[in-house]
Amino acid sequence: MSARVAASRLDASLRVLAAIAGTLPVAALASTALARFLPLPEDVRASIGFVVAVPLWIAAMCVAFLARSGKRAWLGCAGATALLAALVYGVPH
Repeated sequence: MSARVAASRLDASLRVLAAIAGTLPVAALASTALARFLPLPEDVRASIGFVVAVPLWIAAMCVAFLARSGKRAWLGCAGATALLAALVYGVPH
């Protein structure tokens, strides 16, 4: 196996891993942000946050697959996770 083929397989594996594992915290934090900050009653916000968690995860997976490389996919996931964590845990409610 040549080095180019090995690098290509590693990059594809990193992209798939980023799409599956890297986007889960993004979806969880995004649904938590919706549950915290929507201008609706508390029970409605919680229901919406719970219901949209899986569709947000699927959407984040689709976006992660659009990255040019596995490294960029992981950087995008890390950046979105950091931004959403700062929003969820840093902004008082």
